[in-house]
Amino acid sequence: MTLGHATGDRIAFLRIVMIFGVIMLHTPAYVPMSAIGDGVFDLIKAFFQLAVFRASVPVLTVISGYLLFRSRIDQEPVRCLTKKARTILIPFLCFNLPLAPVALGAEMFGGMHLSANLWPFDATGWLNAAFGLTDSPINYPLNFLRDLIVLILLAPVFGWLMRKAAWAGLVLVSVVFMGDFDGHLLQRNLMAVQFYVGGMAAVRAWDLRCLDRHAGILFVTFLLACLATLHFRMEDTTYLRLAAPFLLWPATAWAASTRFGVWLVGMSKYSFFLFLGHAPILMLTWILYCRYGSAIPYPVYWVMAPLIVSAILVAVYQLAIGTMPRIFKAMIGASNSARPAAVRAEQRRGSLAQPAALKV
Repeated sequence: MTLGHATGDRIAFLRIVMIFGVIMLHTPAYVPMSAIGDGVFDLIKAFFQLAVFRASVPVLTVISGYLLFRSRIDQEPVRCLTKKARTILIPFLCFNLPLAPVALGAEMFGGMHLSANLWPFDATGWLNAAFGLTDSPINYPLNFLRDLIVLILLAPVFGWLMRKAAWAGLVLVSVVFMGDFDGHLLQRNLMAVQFYVGGMAAVRAWDLRCLDRHAGILFVTFLLACLATLHFRMEDTTYLRLAAPFLLWPATAWAASTRFGVWLVGMSKYSFFLFLGHAPILMLTWILYCRYGSAIPYPVYWVMAPLIVSAILVAVYQLAIGTMPRIFKAMIGASNSARPAAVRAEQRRGSLAQPAALKV
């Protein structure tokens, strides 16, 4: 099933913006809602880290559900698992497993204390660090991929519910996962609901433009909800995260067509690699800042670190794709197949399948 060029650009725009938001979300040091100060910078930092970019995972999850079920690959379980093993599982392993011995060395010889229980040896700690079985993997942002893998395994069941009893299925999924009856199956239970809703939008052929005429008021509503979250020091952002994809999507009809938006759409090919690789580089910038950055005000570090990390990863992407394209594409789950120029041109006009950058 084809994905229109305009819709593809809107999804690409949201992906790169939300993944940059994830980088900003993870920029140290984390300050919980109960501990934020009353200074202007404290409030600005909290506004983005504890409110605005809390929308990142919900938006990315809804997009993932929409794209998977729009392709109807859930109706071919073997093909679905084979494809997602290449595009999700292999990148997870490639960008997580090598960090475990690095973290062990940092604990044993660098005097660093990390959240993963790697030393003294603890089997549960190592299993979680390597595979995220019951806790975050060592490359902690990849817990999103860990949960996405679980949702992909559940996709045939979700798809059957969507086609037979969509709304009853939504209630069932909400009760099971929001009630935490799944145990350790998902680490972010809200993802199941958002993935299912994204799938419903595809299977039930929702009109993705129906809210576009209300884009302004919906975007303002999102910002006001973020301000309210900050003003009332709301630790629980469940309702904000549930509403965020619907409040933000209509604004992309305008934003993706601006000059800056078009540039961001063009940058979307880097989005998955930015997500995979940002955490260790971000941590390195923090270590360097703590040791050598005393002359640099912290607000400068906080603003510049996500930009520097993004620039480094874009440069690494370009270097790797130019020097070892097949290996690098395999590591990030990209396709190595080449398409004729005429096909690429036709796809660019929006008459063929979704752009490769939008794979899930």
